[in-house]
Amino acid sequence: MRKIRHQTWQKRTAQLVALLGVAAGLAGGGQVVAHASSLAVPDISEWQGKLSANQVANLKNQVSFVINRRQYGSGYQDKDATNNTNLYTQYGIPFGEYDYARFTSASSAKQEAQTFYNRSNKNAQFYVLDFEEDDVTAGSTNSAVQAWLNEMRSLTNKHVIFYSYQSFATTYANAARQNFDAQWIANYSYQPTIPMALWQYTDHNYLAALNEYTDNSKVITSVHPVTWWADDSVATALTHNPTGPTTPATSATGTSTTSTVAPATPAAPARVSLQKGQRAYLHRHAVTLTGAAVAKRNTQKLYTISRVKANGTAVYLKGLNQWVKTSSVTGYWAGSHRTFKLTHKLNLYTSAALTRRTGSYYVTGDTVTGKLVKSPNGRAYRIKTKLGYLTANVKDSTLA
Repeated sequence: MRKIRHQTWQKRTAQLVALLGVAAGLAGGGQVVAHASSLAVPDISEWQGKLSANQVANLKNQVSFVINRRQYGSGYQDKDATNNTNLYTQYGIPFGEYDYARFTSASSAKQEAQTFYNRSNKNAQFYVLDFEEDDVTAGSTNSAVQAWLNEMRSLTNKHVIFYSYQSFATTYANAARQNFDAQWIANYSYQPTIPMALWQYTDHNYLAALNEYTDNSKVITSVHPVTWWADDSVATALTHNPTGPTTPATSATGTSTTSTVAPATPAAPARVSLQKGQRAYLHRHAVTLTGAAVAKRNTQKLYTISRVKANGTAVYLKGLNQWVKTSSVTGYWAGSHRTFKLTHKLNLYTSAALTRRTGSYYVTGDTVTGKLVKSPNGRAYRIKTKLGYLTANVKDSTLA
């Protein structure tokens, strides 16, 4: 382990670069991911539970804005939506609300939009159609989506957003989606190649205020600045250190210093060598080798890799009994006690949840021996060492 040296001028330079990056993103062309939105943009539903005042008060400093589920079609209202959106309002967190579509025709889409708007918190700054299942049995999906949008247009002057994952959007709503004020597109493997203003890039981003993982998105500022989604949120974001909070780091000899921890930025993942016997976390928008979507009920779980394509493009998952593209999984080491050589610098944590750093870390090239254990949520593996816990993601280490 080694010390990290920190100097005030370095911190100030990093802040200036981040501020200039925001300005460039707001003015430049191309689809630029906002630097200011290093603050999270989570989507929240009853799966995250009934939020407390203390959680939301802490959340305010961690998000640019929140997108909260209001209903699962007309037949079900999210049981915590009213509580959570009232707290966002109380603590000054900008938010939008979404309707998980379950309509079966243009007429039922119109009714679903009416129900959604009537149930919504009118302090919402925008409204979203979450369209990721084809339940339409009468007429076309495009006409049903358009009917939902037309009804929302008659009810509100606020922004109306279309959400889906890329392959579904282009297959089932390719015409209608382009009539919305903005598109919010999910792709956990790479930046989507269709027009969008918001990119949901992960379903596994840790939010300290909630002490759990949520979906997270990044704003494409070349399409709409963060202020388009949430008034004054750019100003709020820039009052936070864009390079992340400072935390004490401790070397193996126990000497303390201060380090600056950079926030994670979504990027096209590097090719990782997945192997038979490793564990694989299957992402929510996973696709099979042929490009078909994996049933949602089978995603966001751990499986064992039983076979790997020679070219590394797909893995066969035991239990799922299907080939899936390697871009749809995150690989983890599994087994008992093993020794690893680190390929990246890794922070040590006090528990397998990886929520609180010990202040110590390992650097690239270090050799670590530890026991492999599951994370508390059952979606990942960790390396338990004598000094703390490390991620067991195969991209961060090799077997020594």
